[in-house]
Amino acid sequence: MSAAASALGTMQTVQTALTVVHTLALTAWRIPSDCPISNGSSYDFIVIGGGTAGSVLANRLSADENINVLLLEAGGYAPLESELPGLFPLLPSTAYDFNFTSVNDHYTGQNLQNGQVELTQGKMLGGSAANHHMIHVQGDPHDYDQWAKILDDDTWSYKNVQPYLRRQENLTDPGLLDSEYADLHGTDGYLKIARDEQSANIKYLEAYEELGHNIVEDTSSEISSLGFTQPLLNVVDGIRQTGAVGYLGAAQTRKNLCVALSTTATKILIKDGVAVGVQVLTSYGKTSKLYAKKEVIVSAGAINSPKLLMLSGIGPKTHLESLGIEVVADLPVGQNFMDHPSAVVVYQMEANSDPLPAVNPHVFPVPITTGYVALDPKQPYPDYQVINLVFPHDAAALLQLCTNVFKYTHEVCDKFFAATSGRSTLFVVNNLMMPKSRGEIKLASADPSAQPLIYTGTYTNKDDLDLMARSLEDFDRVLNTTYFKSVGASRVDLGICSDLSGLEFWECYALEMSATMWHYAGTCSMGSVLDTRLRVKGLQNLRVVDSSAMPTEVSGNINAAVGMIAERASDFILDTWNILH
Repeated sequence: MSAAASALGTMQTVQTALTVVHTLALTAWRIPSDCPISNGSSYDFIVIGGGTAGSVLANRLSADENINVLLLEAGGYAPLESELPGLFPLLPSTAYDFNFTSVNDHYTGQNLQNGQVELTQGKMLGGSAANHHMIHVQGDPHDYDQWAKILDDDTWSYKNVQPYLRRQENLTDPGLLDSEYADLHGTDGYLKIARDEQSANIKYLEAYEELGHNIVEDTSSEISSLGFTQPLLNVVDGIRQTGAVGYLGAAQTRKNLCVALSTTATKILIKDGVAVGVQVLTSYGKTSKLYAKKEVIVSAGAINSPKLLMLSGIGPKTHLESLGIEVVADLPVGQNFMDHPSAVVVYQMEANSDPLPAVNPHVFPVPITTGYVALDPKQPYPDYQVINLVFPHDAAALLQLCTNVFKYTHEVCDKFFAATSGRSTLFVVNNLMMPKSRGEIKLASADPSAQPLIYTGTYTNKDDLDLMARSLEDFDRVLNTTYFKSVGASRVDLGICSDLSGLEFWECYALEMSATMWHYAGTCSMGSVLDTRLRVKGLQNLRVVDSSAMPTEVSGNINAAVGMIAERASDFILDTWNILH
């Protein structure tokens, strides 16, 4: 059996064993208890989805004790391994993952298992923030200024969204708090963030600096959005920080907040163009109808939100009619699917026979740096991001990341793992910040239990493939730096595209090794499906508040931007209903 197959089998055994621990609900003590619901019950607001956006909204809307809020979550409490940052590779392909897969396009990602992209999405309180990789990035000012331009609404410009990016944050990092970056971050929000500075990163940062890149303390600002850094992480107090831990934890004792777990919304109830409630299915197979006196707010993520809207008759008319679904609103729901396309490159570094460090599950598992690079030196915003992970020799953790997170084939992962024999390795995830390619989500049937059809559209715009090839080639210059030369560093040869060279090689590599960054967005975007206050066009009392509302991607990991959107939405909603806040 190959090393990759063995590692995957071992992880599946561990995942199975942990199901016994899950029954103890060891993370439930800090979050509101599961709330029973009954058919016909009514609330002021119904929020669908207990991820980042839903957690923010549940907290902000229930702050007024006279307002009743129902939060629906299809999953349950996050498992213990979700709170332990070092165990994140265990989370995909479990009951805490919706386990979405893309439709195989037979063009990209053919070195992924089954030629499909495993589109991990959290199915638990905390949502995808409870199983993502904990990098906190505000995004580049240019991102939000582009939103403002696209939407013709300056309220979405960087200067106007930055206060909401700050509002969610509780920066605990002493170095940044005592720096010029302090004013760009919040210190009294519900989401704790800090850096994880490690000495092993220093020689790599020096190599990046030798290539002409700035080495900065923080890239989440207009001060220095380009350069390399040791990033902010959602890891403080030895646990993963999520919206559920922070926002729902702070609302734990509120009697006007009902959190209903293992309850899936299957249809939005609409009467005369007004959203009046939700039809749900419980884990016991019981169907109920629940009513909203004020609004229904969909925060189920960029895959499940468009799915729910289409099941409710809100979507492309031709598609819905082909499935026998009565059309309530003809809108381009499910279109404009975006993701940050990625490709992994591994570099074999210095010989290393040091004793392997003990695994500390309370910290991010390996030293990490991130970089944001513009290929045109005159451009003030990045073309690509790299996430660089330093693994020790004989790194089983690298194998776990390769097989169960990125889901590369056993052949690819075996070759990566072989490079760790007696050598340190640098695991580089390169991804584009502003892809032009677009995919689409469609319903497979009118059955709510059916998985949607997800067409990623990766590299359907040739400009993206060209830019990715140039980005990969640009980073590969690191082999020419003093440190990399001194240790005899080399790029791991996977035996693919070996008859090509230069940009032709990197274009081939980008296609063969293309994968996801799990940053899905845009499928109910403002400007096409929603107005700029996140209301579904043509309907009343219905909003979508999550990454699906984004008109374009943001430069970096998207969780902070999702939190910002939800913070803004809470103000929109409270203002609409003249609720003090």
